[in-house]
Amino acid sequence: MTDRREFLAGAGAALAVSPGSAAAGVSGGGDAFLDEWQAETDLVRPEDFRRYMSGGGNPGGLAALDSLERAWEKAVAEIAAAKPGDVPAVWLIYNMGVVVKTRESLFSIDLVHRRAPELAPKLDFALISHNHGDHYTPAFYAAMNGSGKTVVNNFIDNYGAADWRKGGMYWATGGYTRGVKVFKIRDVEIRTSLCDHNQYLIDYTTAFEIRCGGWKMFHSGDCSSYEKLNPIWGSPDLWVQMPGCSFDNAAGEKKLKPRLTAFGHFAEMGHGKGRVTAKLVRDRAKKVVDAGGRVVVPRWGERIV
Repeated sequence: MTDRREFLAGAGAALAVSPGSAAAGVSGGGDAFLDEWQAETDLVRPEDFRRYMSGGGNPGGLAALDSLERAWEKAVAEIAAAKPGDVPAVWLIYNMGVVVKTRESLFSIDLVHRRAPELAPKLDFALISHNHGDHYTPAFYAAMNGSGKTVVNNFIDNYGAADWRKGGMYWATGGYTRGVKVFKIRDVEIRTSLCDHNQYLIDYTTAFEIRCGGWKMFHSGDCSSYEKLNPIWGSPDLWVQMPGCSFDNAAGEKKLKPRLTAFGHFAEMGHGKGRVTAKLVRDRAKKVVDAGGRVVVPRWGERIV
């Protein structure tokens, strides 16, 4: 499977979309790699992915699972070697998972991979947007919590609520606080807020506004309610979002005005029905472009910034 750099022949971005470009803003000559990627991942059943995640390997020789394993090796090697300056380095690991390296810190958001616990000793902290298995695994949480590492979340002990049914509550001195809390960990500031996953899971997802020096990032998890996304530190340099969940991409783009939007959640293999498709990505990318933005679709293991 061709990765994004080969696909774009050195253009320097993934499915790069910018105002004024042809074919809904897809640069680099097309986006056929999305169809190829979807075809590979469609061969992976949810039970195949669960077996892989639980250490059962890849007995069917499924190409997508081999790609995911190679992507991990690639990203971990790059993370170890990277020496970022004023602008942190950001990698997509799988689905909505990212690892961010600053001058002083290494942290993850929604990190899900079979080997994620291996990275826990090297991470300074982790952020988890919500209690769904494609954004959080007990094994990774246990590795972080067992090492005394902060895990910012809204559903399990460790700077979060003790009961997942209290979604959207954060522990602070004197009791639980609703929604907004600011953390300062090493050289990184994190501001939490709440948004709806869908019309039933209200205030279920934590959105993270992140600032490191003058660089800003926003990660909205599986958010469906752009109205509840209200960053206070200005337009982000990078916004990682899910293009699905009935999210209004055009309205969100106009409101937040990020320098770059990165779509996650494409080719999520734990889902049966309801996977984000290449068609949906194209449709949502066009909405971002028509709203004046630029969007990339990074491949697993690739560096976004």
